[in-house]
Amino acid sequence: MQAGARIAEYVAGAYAALGALTALRIAPTGRVTEVDVSVLEALLSTLPYPMLQAERMRTLGLPSNTRSGPMLGVVQAADGWVGINCLTGQHWLDVCDMLGLAEFGEQQFAIMMGGPERGEFFAAAQPWLSERTVAEIVELSQALRIPAAPVADGASALDCPQYAKRGFFVDGGTHDWSFRRPGPPFRLSKTPALPARRAPRLGDVSPSGQQPRGQAEAVADPSLPFAGMKVLDLTTFWAGGYLTCYLGAFGADVVKVESVQRPDGFRYAAAYPHEGDDWYEHSALWQATNLNKRDITLDLTSRPGRELARRLAAQADVVVENFSPRVMEQFGLDYPSLAALRPDVIGVRMPGFGLDGPWRDYVGWALNIEQVSGMSAVTGYADGPPCNVQGPADPIVGVHAGVALLAALEHRRRTGEGQLIEVAQIEVGAAVTAEPVIEYSMNGIIRPRDGNRQRGCCQGVYPTDTDDAWVALSVRDDTDWSQLVEAIGRPALLEDARLATADDRAAAHDVFDQVVGGWTRMQAPANIVAALRERNIPVEEVVAPERMYDLPELDARGYYEDFEHAVTGWHRYPGWPFRITPGPARHHRFAPPTLGQHNDEILRGLGLSRDELVALRRDRVIGERLLDA
Repeated sequence: MQAGARIAEYVAGAYAALGALTALRIAPTGRVTEVDVSVLEALLSTLPYPMLQAERMRTLGLPSNTRSGPMLGVVQAADGWVGINCLTGQHWLDVCDMLGLAEFGEQQFAIMMGGPERGEFFAAAQPWLSERTVAEIVELSQALRIPAAPVADGASALDCPQYAKRGFFVDGGTHDWSFRRPGPPFRLSKTPALPARRAPRLGDVSPSGQQPRGQAEAVADPSLPFAGMKVLDLTTFWAGGYLTCYLGAFGADVVKVESVQRPDGFRYAAAYPHEGDDWYEHSALWQATNLNKRDITLDLTSRPGRELARRLAAQADVVVENFSPRVMEQFGLDYPSLAALRPDVIGVRMPGFGLDGPWRDYVGWALNIEQVSGMSAVTGYADGPPCNVQGPADPIVGVHAGVALLAALEHRRRTGEGQLIEVAQIEVGAAVTAEPVIEYSMNGIIRPRDGNRQRGCCQGVYPTDTDDAWVALSVRDDTDWSQLVEAIGRPALLEDARLATADDRAAAHDVFDQVVGGWTRMQAPANIVAALRERNIPVEEVVAPERMYDLPELDARGYYEDFEHAVTGWHRYPGWPFRITPGPARHHRFAPPTLGQHNDEILRGLGLSRDELVALRRDRVIGERLLDA
């Protein structure tokens, strides 16, 4: 199922912006700097490491193509769709209690994997859901700290109280017509984004001349544009860690802070206690997000832990976190506290719902962002429910945060000023799903979900003669259609009035699908791809996770890089979806760390003695093993 509303194109554009601003840090070299962005790699970079997950499944003795669905996912309430998204086992138990279905509490895995228990559970849950509105379910769930959110479309997003209170959607257009559109997806306290200029009319002439910009000195090593930058990483899970992984990849000294009482929750993703005492080191998702970092453990609920964190913050150029707002405030690490330690610090805060507004303290993760922002509402079949995209929310938030940070770093280079950057994740999600809101506010239209179809061409994903092997193909114009008919070997189709023109084929898309699917299901995938490529028709076999290491296009561009993790050994980790020339020749610098691996190195750098380190370990302020392991 494709992501709706051109999300894929916005994602690629965001990576291009990040690559361009990174190239600017390399500074003038007397020649053109090229940023070569691969759309394929951009989309692969927003997936939760399916190739590494497939590798993990094989390690655990499970099928590499195991599929599971988030629970509960998108469900029907009395007045619309709502997302209830269990991230932890405790969330699941709390949901079962909320629904009055405690007897299903021990069946989470079977229900996720689609066993017969799944149908039984949803049949039992639906009466409770049908008796309550979306707002009632969200309010009750959030009171229980269960991640839940409404599934917004182009109309209801405009009425969302969080967007409304924060004034996120703004007026667009000109004096003679207008619409509502997303505002800036990040907020910088000293250098707010400039108002957007209107789209040009046909025939408009761009202003002549260019505004000069202050030139930075060339970096000492073009492969390390962030060399010398110190980053304190207080993040958890994916969005914030993705940003700091990027900074570390190209030279920043990133210190990742966890604790033995509560490590980064991403460590628990596809890692299981039965794997041994060091089971929390086995998560492929955590590893791929935490390359290029040093790791320290600090119990921030203790006074010594907070004091050490403050000392690290006083040395940091950038401090990044993506918790709900109250967490950093409780630890005394909010932006005013950081600025008191170092006035020119740049604080990057990445809360799910924003630092203010009625949903400020809501809990949520990627699926909530997809649901509130409109991604889910535009993805799926027209006659089916909204679908979670299950990919872009976290990393694309990290990419947008990187764009904002690079702007703030340039401002600090020119003025010496630091500032606060706020990146509300639901606002980034809405920015890359902009078109449904614009279309509704202009025309009053909520377009049905398109499935795998696309305005401007006929396309789909079709079965082959091989079980669970599919091909995706697109017919753009009459030339493609005549070539496809030739490949199919049914020349009479050219005389079928229902399929004569592009408009006719679009109107008769079901007929088109029947014709194409009838042919593909009798052919081997490789034969279909070869026949259509020969005729210049866009076609690809749908690639399952276990085959993502086998794409020659990725190897040719060096997308994967090998590193040896201290516990789990060698892995091929994905890189970044662009190449900067001149610039970095590699994607990453070193392997992901183990829990607390750099405690002594970092704390001795603060001047602590051996005896002080012994005392911190004794009091469990620091450590190298999970406390309950």
